[in-house]
Amino acid sequence: MRKLGFVLTAAVALLAPVAVMSPASAAAPFAGTPAAAAALPTLTVGSPTGPAVNPGDILNASLTSGTVLSMTTSPGGGVGLFCMQSSWQASSLANPPVGGPAANRLTSLTIAACTDNNPGVASVAGVGVTNLPDILQVIGTGTFPVQILPSGAPLQIVATLVLSTGGTAVCTYRSNPPVNGTTGLGAVPWSFTNQPFALVAGSPVPACGTPPTDFFTASYSPVIDLTQLGMAVYVN
Repeated sequence: MRKLGFVLTAAVALLAPVAVMSPASAAAPFAGTPAAAAALPTLTVGSPTGPAVNPGDILNASLTSGTVLSMTTSPGGGVGLFCMQSSWQASSLANPPVGGPAANRLTSLTIAACTDNNPGVASVAGVGVTNLPDILQVIGTGTFPVQILPSGAPLQIVATLVLSTGGTAVCTYRSNPPVNGTTGLGAVPWSFTNQPFALVAGSPVPACGTPPTDFFTASYSPVIDLTQLGMAVYVN
């Protein structure tokens, strides 16, 4: 009887590890499987898979090197206002997964170092932008549109021109919302091409442009996140 008891005990001891290990063995193939990757945000910094642009981050961009901002009397034309300097700043409002739109509050748009070759213009005293803030949004899909949408009255550009005959002309151009632009995958320029702005105030008219619609073109890059060490912003 002692011998039989010893055999039964040994058999149980041999079987016990199998009973304990079987569930763990069944689960083993899945133990190292990562969770499904979360969708990328529309805007990231540093790289396509870098940190997300967070609500409240401050974004900034100046004219793309080698380009100018223009307000011409015809699309792509050679007559009008040409500016060597321009920059914008915006704060992030929302940055949803790819597709977006990522929304930013456009708080400033500066334009400087300008010349104007409209008839009767000697020089440009200054250029300002009114009716901010606006919404600057980016859609991370398709043609990757960028849009400036009014929060209230449409965006306006106001140019103060010194006339060759003396005195000044103040020309106010109003956008026809939205102001449409494009970007692309990665850290590429956010560009606006031949967007119409109607002359709503200003005289004499030849100095402000004839016909009374100018076309706005500007390209901005790199877009950077000032909150996150000035790293470049990527569109995903």
